[in-house]
Amino acid sequence: MADFKMLNRFNTSSAKWDGMANKIGKDTFLAFTVADSDYPTAKPITDALQKRLEHGALGYTMVDNEYFNIIKQWYKRRYDVTIKNHWIVPSSKVLSGLSFLIQVLTDENDPVMLQSPVYNVFEPLINLNNRPLVDNALVFNNNTYSIDFEMLEKQFKKGIKLLVFCNPHNPVGRVWSYEELSRLVTLAKAYDVYILSDEIHGDLIMENQTFVSLGKFFEDYEKIVVISAPSKTFNLAGLQGSNMIIPNKNIREKMKKKLSKNFLSSPNMMALTAIKTAYSVCDDWLEAQNDHIYNNYLKVKECLATYNISLAPLEGTYLLWIDFRPLKQTSDALFNHFLKYDIALAKGTAYSKAYDGFMRMNVAVSKEQLDEGLSRLKKALDAL
Repeated sequence: MADFKMLNRFNTSSAKWDGMANKIGKDTFLAFTVADSDYPTAKPITDALQKRLEHGALGYTMVDNEYFNIIKQWYKRRYDVTIKNHWIVPSSKVLSGLSFLIQVLTDENDPVMLQSPVYNVFEPLINLNNRPLVDNALVFNNNTYSIDFEMLEKQFKKGIKLLVFCNPHNPVGRVWSYEELSRLVTLAKAYDVYILSDEIHGDLIMENQTFVSLGKFFEDYEKIVVISAPSKTFNLAGLQGSNMIIPNKNIREKMKKKLSKNFLSSPNMMALTAIKTAYSVCDDWLEAQNDHIYNNYLKVKECLATYNISLAPLEGTYLLWIDFRPLKQTSDALFNHFLKYDIALAKGTAYSKAYDGFMRMNVAVSKEQLDEGLSRLKKALDAL
């Protein structure tokens, strides 16, 4: 049975908790920042890891056929996407895979596109690879977000080589529809643009929503690569294991060669164990987690409504995108003010400079942590 109880993550080398504590010099705060969850992962996963440790041998490990079959079955069962075993290219982090794909599919000075506001590490990912960044900003209207297809086509015409696509979208919580994705693929095909679809949040889907993987369009367009991991879904980021789904043989061979050249043949032994278990026997836990996250979202929405503060509808991910602009405060000022009340949210300007006054809040937390966090947040808002 799923138990989303609060964990004390201080003194565990947690990037979210210990990282901030080291920076600000105290550990009395509650963090709703970095995108990992603050309750235990599914028990079958920890049991499988414990069993693997008890075996005693921690030697060289291979990616076996069972692993590939499990990934293939997950894509069919969860996304209704049929893939072949040899399309799967295991790697460590999603970001590493994206970086290597950019390197093998584009040349330096080839323009690469994002759609802001978007995951803050994508920008340095592109800049550090010496590719010019082109931003096709999402359209913000009535607290919802959509793709600016007219501007997208104009940019594609100018020679965009590759789009890093966030599906579902972090931080605005959109789950893109089949119609939106179909239109995107049609334009990419017309202008010969690679699409790298980061689907790391693809399992965190709220009620009345349906996730559509870009894998649905593999047969329509050969220049799509889907990359994902169980790290957000099951809180396994520290194990570093991900998968690229690459139907195109030429792209796949280039990627395998790149990984071999850098001696990055596969995820580590513990990551492989965790991924197999997560994708085999943890569907019920995942559904319970999605219900838990959605209830947390509703609780935050209700709380903020009393202050006339709105947030984007949560369709997917566990990240709330909150519009604090009615308070007439910058994201920096809000961050610092909230910290005085021992609650930490992520600054909206990290995801786009155009969104000063916004904040991102991670609600993959226990009911206990959320209730206490909202109590502190109310005190902070009352003081403004």
